[in-house]
Amino acid sequence: MKTYLVEKVNHVEVVLAVAIIAVARKVIILDVKEVSSLTLIGIGAIIISLLVGYYLVRRNR
Repeated sequence: MKTYLVEKVNHVEVVLAVAIIAVARKVIILDVKEVSSLTLIGIGAIIISLLVGYYLVRRNR
C-alpha cells in the first residue's frame, strides 16, 4: 500500500511484480505429475512474458 502513496512510482511495475509472485506460488504448489505438458508449457509462457514485461518496465525507468 505504501508503494502507491509514494510519488514517482510506476504502478505497472508493482502489478507485474505481484503477478510474478502469484505465478511463482502456483508453480511451487503445482503437482507436476497430474498436470498435462501443454499446461506446463502455458505456465512457462506466462512466466516468460511477465518477466520480459517486468524487465522492459524496469529498463525504461
